[in-house]
Amino acid sequence: MVVRVNVIDEEAALGLVERLDRELDLQAVLFDETRLQVCLQVQKNPDHTLVEILNLLQSWLRDGGRAPTKVDIDDHEYVLGAR
Repeated sequence: MVVRVNVIDEEAALGLVERLDRELDLQAVLFDETRLQVCLQVQKNPDHTLVEILNLLQSWLRDGGRAPTKVDIDDHEYVLGAR
């Protein structure tokens, strides 16, 4: 499973990557500078891990006072943090 999270800039991406690395056990977390996306590769326990990722993203958006963002999960687009 691949999860892509849109970010507004490199600083936001680095903060998100750091938090993901610290709190979750993911196979790969990369920042795509040209698309301004943090890309996550999930192989182990995808359903459980996806729930953890979404909870972390909601918390990251809320804690940072960030605007809603697009999240792409295996080529299906969602908006997280929308009210």
